[in-house]
Amino acid sequence: MKTKNRSMYHVLFVITALLLLLSFSVATAQDSEPLVFGATVPTLDAQFWNQYVNFMQEGADAFGIELIVLNADNSPDEMANNLEDLIARGVDGIIHVPYWNTGLKALLDAQRENIPVIMTDVYLEDIEPQSADFSNYIAFVGPSDEEAGYAMANALFNEMRARGMDMVVGVVDGTPGTSVAIDRRKGFDRALEENPDITLAGAVTGNFVRDESQEAFAALYQGNPEIKGVWAANGGTATGVMSALLNANQVPGEDVLVVGMDLNPENVDAVESGDLLFDIGGHWLQGGFALVLMYDYLNGLPVPEDQANVKLDLLPLTQPLVEQFRADFPDGVPAYDWEEHSRVFNEDAPPAVFELQYSEPIPEEDMIWLSTAMSE
Repeated sequence: MKTKNRSMYHVLFVITALLLLLSFSVATAQDSEPLVFGATVPTLDAQFWNQYVNFMQEGADAFGIELIVLNADNSPDEMANNLEDLIARGVDGIIHVPYWNTGLKALLDAQRENIPVIMTDVYLEDIEPQSADFSNYIAFVGPSDEEAGYAMANALFNEMRARGMDMVVGVVDGTPGTSVAIDRRKGFDRALEENPDITLAGAVTGNFVRDESQEAFAALYQGNPEIKGVWAANGGTATGVMSALLNANQVPGEDVLVVGMDLNPENVDAVESGDLLFDIGGHWLQGGFALVLMYDYLNGLPVPEDQANVKLDLLPLTQPLVEQFRADFPDGVPAYDWEEHSRVFNEDAPPAVFELQYSEPIPEEDMIWLSTAMSE
């Protein structure tokens, strides 16, 4: 009888142990469910936004995050729908590019569901991160657009003057109403005011994409063939302008000088060949930086106040610097250890966001040229 009881107890012990093991396995599986981040982009027709997504995905893979990227395809309505879609899916955090005044909608809709938001690229003029009204707006990461636009304009004006060219320029602006386009143009206008020998032949809108920029500039140039310099609001815009010039039997970099922004791969190639005079950028890294900040936040580590509103100084590129750029940033990407920059893995982590710099000092002859272009 005792043997039978001992056998019964043994069976019960084994069953209990199996149940506990099963319970532990289920709990562990639940605990290991990945965080889900939603990200919006205005278009994937531009190299810049593809680089932005690729770098963010690299970080998501490093942290085991499920990343849902929704493309607005240059449609304000689609951007609004994408926000609603991400919130309906119950994502853990949203990294939003607030084109077309969708920033407030993102914050309000996400706030109702207690979803934290980080804005990139386009800042909200009247709403600061971590404000009392929008505690779910935890950070902004984007470029110093006005300073970039100013540097581009000075680079263009200085080189036109040095070559003895007619000082007539054209402008191809970005997407109307975005802080990105507005601030870059502010930089151009500031430089224009400081250089009274420059004549602005006209300005058109390229919407930050190649084909629209090509068509818009072709029309501007047809009516103003005296244009000798073009300030293009971003990389795709610069590529469109150069294509329009070639179609008009003009040689970019010789007959007409062009400056742009973003450091897209094809624009780096164009700087190397001399077709594009000057480029500045690297800010597509902002999406990956935002992902680290969001990951730490959702793991109980609030975004430090001094990292909550970051406007990046960007990396300038001229033809003599291309070789060093390629060495320092293979495929446009600096060395970035994701876990090293996350306080989840490294309690003494440096800021997730850092300014792009060359590993070697810029040669003096180039620094003189650049310091003139980028001076306050």
